Amino acid sequence: MAKSKFSLVLRKYRKNAGLTQKQVAEALNVERSTYAYYETGTTHPSGLMIMRLAKILNVDYKIFMEAVGDEDFDNKPEDPEYTTLSDSSAAEREKMYTIEKYEQNLLMIVRLLTLNQREDVVKLAEKYKNENLAKAKNASVSDE
Repeated sequence: MAKSKFSLVLRKYRKNAGLTQKQVAEALNVERSTYAYYETGTTHPSGLMIMRLAKILNVDYKIFMEAVGDEDFDNKPEDPEYTTLSDSSAAEREKMYTIEKYEQNLLMIVRLLTLNQREDVVKLAEKYKNENLAKAKNASVSDE
């Protein structure tokens, strides 16, 4: 199996930190084999695990997120209609399952917030969404 960009970056920074796979696995509280799977590209860590890896290896988490973002993961749901959709519908559907880098960064930030802070962020996002919907509705009414 060819190693992924993320796995190569992860191995590089672990070695730069002078740590063994076992030491990193212990710091993460996972089996060494689980961590080894990350470095071989067999599996990929969760976003939270990426954040923990960044802290342990003293690396900006964005380096890891960029490496993950450059990879072509097959995270689409298994849907027999997916391959039979028209090109424009398939493109729209692809867009729904693709997370942009800014969205990855936002997700990582939100995951580090307290529960109360997360609730505040959701309320603010809902407020902006409702304002945008109202503006769109007003614009469509004035076009008529």
